[in-house]
Amino acid sequence: MSINEYWNKFLSDTNRKPDDAVFSGELTFSGEGIFSSQRLLLTLLGKRTASFSAFDSYAINREPLPVSGEFYILEDSEENPRGIIELESVSVLPFDDVSWEMAKREGEDASLEEWREKTRSVLEDEGAVCGFVVNGGTKVVCEFFRLVYR
Repeated sequence: MSINEYWNKFLSDTNRKPDDAVFSGELTFSGEGIFSSQRLLLTLLGKRTASFSAFDSYAINREPLPVSGEFYILEDSEENPRGIIELESVSVLPFDDVSWEMAKREGEDASLEEWREKTRSVLEDEGAVCGFVVNGGTKVVCEFFRLVYR
């Protein structure tokens, strides 16, 4: 099924009008192989309801930040539509200000320390490519969402 067919089926199945839902594009979770698939599965099971990314990447690439109320179609590694999420809220915080209550919504880590270690490593890899330095004050974009269609 194409992205457009999937989106139109979502609108029809949920009795939404096209003007009531802002389709913002497709989303494939980062990570290689099983990590990407695991993140998709956690989301489809409702266990992953947050994502964090580097604010500097948006600024460097001149991309607008995501906005509450946007809808994204989740794709698997073969670009097949698997579900739709709606952004509930988006905020920008210093890395060290992300709480455990926020971080555990990613559904992957057992503690804030584990989340910080993993996320810092991801941000540092991105910073090395994009040209920014990661520290406790590095701004992260915190996206909180809910699965609305599967």
